Amino acid sequence: MATRISGAITGGTVWNQLRALGPALVLAAVVVGPGSIALSTIAGSTYGYQLLWVPIATTIFMITYTWMAARIGLVTGETILQVARRRYGSAVATAGGFFGFLAILAFQAGNNAGIGFATNALVGYDIRLWAAIFSLAAIGFLWLPDLYDKVELLVKAVVGVMLLAFVGTLATVGFDIRAGATGIVPTIPDVDAALLALGMAATTFSIAAATYQSYLVHEKDWGIDQLSEKGMDSILGIAVLGLIVTVILLTSASVISGTGEPAFSATDMATQLEPVAGSGAFYLFTFGFFFASLSSLVVNALIGATLLVDGLGLDPSMDGRPVKIWSTVAVVFGLVVVLIFEGDPVELLRIAQAAAVVAFPILGFLILALASSDDVMGSHSNGRFATVLGVVGYLAIVGIVGNYLYEVVSELVQYL
Repeated sequence: MATRISGAITGGTVWNQLRALGPALVLAAVVVGPGSIALSTIAGSTYGYQLLWVPIATTIFMITYTWMAARIGLVTGETILQVARRRYGSAVATAGGFFGFLAILAFQAGNNAGIGFATNALVGYDIRLWAAIFSLAAIGFLWLPDLYDKVELLVKAVVGVMLLAFVGTLATVGFDIRAGATGIVPTIPDVDAALLALGMAATTFSIAAATYQSYLVHEKDWGIDQLSEKGMDSILGIAVLGLIVTVILLTSASVISGTGEPAFSATDMATQLEPVAGSGAFYLFTFGFFFASLSSLVVNALIGATLLVDGLGLDPSMDGRPVKIWSTVAVVFGLVVVLIFEGDPVELLRIAQAAAVVAFPILGFLILALASSDDVMGSHSNGRFATVLGVVGYLAIVGIVGNYLYEVVSELVQYL
């Protein structure tokens, strides 16, 4: 009998499992970054509650792929790219690692910029100065020994602050529950809304982050005997991600939608909160944005470096020298982009989508194919429900890729 996702939530009380959350919470901390915050803000301010279903659906897909990746790691005792190398050859593993690293690099630039924008909104001074200061601090953090324990401690604190900040902001401004409930039903108001929904999906449903779950379970030294018990980590950890992104959209819809002045960044959102709900809401939201950028700055670099290193067949452990070196390269790259171009995180996301066109379909295929394989997973392969969710999620990945290609073709037509 195949192990199904619904059978994973056993063992211990929910409260004890919340306290024990680890790997999936690390993923939540990196996925809730400048990009997901900015796009959720744009969605709420432009379309009100109409796109509320998007973060809900993408969270379900993210839970599905994260749990599949975790199961691959727990059952095989290997990472996804290690299994892929053995099953499909070195070229596939190398391509997945290389293009995954490229996609992460561009998202990294958005994180470096995001920490600069957030700190500037709180205390002033030049955005590039703050980006440089926190980038150097992140590099120092990455070279600490026993890194996983420190990363988990950091993200638990950061996610706690984000929950308090963003939920506190929503509690301050309030929202129309009846109108919000209508947004749960999938609707696409216009073509721009469809493109925005796919952009939101690209930041919330991160295949690179889901793939990283197979590495994190190894950092925790979890094995197949903990398969059922640790399913709750994937479900609750990623559910926190969905809650935060949903709360941000609700806040934006409540405060900005209908005012005629849509917000196009997290700092715009914070600025428009102040006259409506006072300085308290402004600082709550900006603190949340700051800590989201901070956690993403560190963990995003680790994800990209680990995928690249593993794709090359080197030691992918968090305390291994190759991961530390390439994580440093990722942070430095992001900082250089900010110092030269002073790019806004939303614009930098478009660069990330270019590499994601290749990386996401490869990594998504590997997770779905390996988790569904009886040869790899034995009796723990996907059940019917997980397979259906996985296939629908993969169609969402194809949609994300199609969205980027559409944008590229549209721009080329304008220049011709």
